[in-house]
Amino acid sequence: MVWQKINYIHANPLKARLVISSRDYRWSSYRAFYLKEDEPLEVDRDWWWPDDAQKLKQAVKNLAEKEKN
Repeated sequence: MVWQKINYIHANPLKARLVISSRDYRWSSYRAFYLKEDEPLEVDRDWWWPDDAQKLKQAVKNLAEKEKN
């Protein structure tokens, strides 16, 4: 659901016919999300699911321990 909203926002300059591509709109976060560029502002990619990020780290750790045994 979050990605749907992010992509909707990235499409707004296209709908307004300000640019030909979302990557061309200077103030879009498109480049930060998809091209990993931090211009003009850096985007915190972990903000939307901080609990899930922690759960993922734990799951990776558990899998590594399981593979050792």
